[in-house]
Amino acid sequence: MTRIAIFASLLLALLLVSESAAVDITCDTVVGDLQPCLPYIIKGSTQDNPSDACCGGIRTLKAVAKTKEDRVQVCNCIKATLKRIPNLDPGRAGGLPKACGVPINPNPSPDMDCSQVNEGPMS
Repeated sequence: MTRIAIFASLLLALLLVSESAAVDITCDTVVGDLQPCLPYIIKGSTQDNPSDACCGGIRTLKAVAKTKEDRVQVCNCIKATLKRIPNLDPGRAGGLPKACGVPINPNPSPDMDCSQVNEGPMS
């Protein structure tokens, strides 16, 4: 009986540590990771492809947004940020994940529906 109680206590402690170790994704983090993409997604850009830093930021966000709640948070931050870019090229913004080889759903746009973010891993 004592071994069961000790095991249960250890299991509970591990669960609590796992919960407290969850990544807190802020809009500042999202914007920081995607900042290198700005020159590519503005109208009149002369960049043929997104930079390595831009694609790296997208990969980083995809890796840290493990839960649906994380992905909705990231989606809402991207949506709000895109709305504030005055010369946004919506086609380039929406095609950014594909251009980087990092598929995500939904594609970035100022009017994307963040409730459509999938339940499982980002596809």
